[in-house]
Amino acid sequence: MKGLLKYLCLLALISSPGIGQQVPEKQSAAYLKEFNTVQEPARREILIENVRIIDGNGGIPVERGYVVVKDGIITAVEPGSASEEIKKRMSVTDAKGKSLLPGLIDAHLHSVNDNEFLQLCLGNGITTLRDPGHPFTFYQAIHFADAPLPRIFLTGPHLDYPPVAYGQEATLVRSNDHARQVIRRYAESGASGIKIYFRLPLRFYKDVVETAGAYNLPVVAHLELISAADAIQEGVIGIEHVTSFGTSIAGAEARADFEKKVDENNNARREERYRLWASLDMNSPKVGEVIDLAVQKNIFFCPTLAAFERQADSTGKEDFRVKGFKNMLKFVELAHQAGMKIVVGSHSSSLYSKHGWTYQREMELLRMAGLAPLEVIKSGTVLNAAYFGNSPRLGSISVGKAADLILVDGNPSENIAAMYNISAVMLNGDWVKK
Repeated sequence: MKGLLKYLCLLALISSPGIGQQVPEKQSAAYLKEFNTVQEPARREILIENVRIIDGNGGIPVERGYVVVKDGIITAVEPGSASEEIKKRMSVTDAKGKSLLPGLIDAHLHSVNDNEFLQLCLGNGITTLRDPGHPFTFYQAIHFADAPLPRIFLTGPHLDYPPVAYGQEATLVRSNDHARQVIRRYAESGASGIKIYFRLPLRFYKDVVETAGAYNLPVVAHLELISAADAIQEGVIGIEHVTSFGTSIAGAEARADFEKKVDENNNARREERYRLWASLDMNSPKVGEVIDLAVQKNIFFCPTLAAFERQADSTGKEDFRVKGFKNMLKFVELAHQAGMKIVVGSHSSSLYSKHGWTYQREMELLRMAGLAPLEVIKSGTVLNAAYFGNSPRLGSISVGKAADLILVDGNPSENIAAMYNISAVMLNGDWVKK
């Protein structure tokens, strides 16, 4: 299968200076490779002018500037207007009234051989995604795609333990030696990360983290029965889902009750996680302790709030699910205030978003959790590129980076809801939606 034996690659890249700087001569960097082969960029120069530039780094936008793309790479990012000489030799896009952003990066999206959905996501601004935990075979269809797809990063099946929740999506770890063997096989098959699932015992974590580290693969975890604090101490660099922090901050009785019910029945967690979170005291010292640990260890946190969102019904009635979700939202707010690295992951669907638009709903929820619009955009671009091990080439509008760009009607630096207004998408230097 094309791309299966790729897991690391060296690429000569130029550095990433800010606004007003030109291409330096050379700089090389190692990066983790996407699973699919992204279309080759057209050998031409493109000018995007008269545009508000929101570069993803979190700074004040350039209200009127231009960007030059050559052979799929950003070669100039400048305020003001391009000269007539530049315009004459380029394909020009006049983006007056629009905002130019880096392509969105989704840290947590699941799909099963559904190219149509992936193409929809691309059209809605997601130029890069990671599926944490699905088998490589769930993405066989990408090799038969009839239209461009986002850059796709995979982890392979998640690492789990009996009684398994999703057997078709898991590798059941038998021993520490087996865990090491599995990770080596994943790396050779194209994995760009490793995902631990909630039943894997803590005794395996050290070998998982060390073996993955030898391949430069980040280890992320979805937790229910293992404390997030314990997982972080063992070396995972990413926590998937806000609910993964529940057992670290619950009282002893609530935690024991939750763990007993989930241990007896995997499906119990669907309801019990809300009961657990509804019981939490967000002023408890335990909340601050686990957040401080995550900040100290430089952890990436992908809350996937949209997957857990529950709002009061039409009568205003609130049950334990609504209360639990409010505490999840509050936890993300506290994590942000403490400086935790929060990234955007859609988890593919939500009760409160249209098909293909869950990423934008997640951005709105992060805004509700206290992140400013520019911070939300940074979480979905620059920080996710770092989470993917791809800061040298993805995530911002910077000279030397791949030209994955989106045009948005309006100003999302003031109103994050403008992110629903995707008017054009560029992938690897080519317009795929315009």
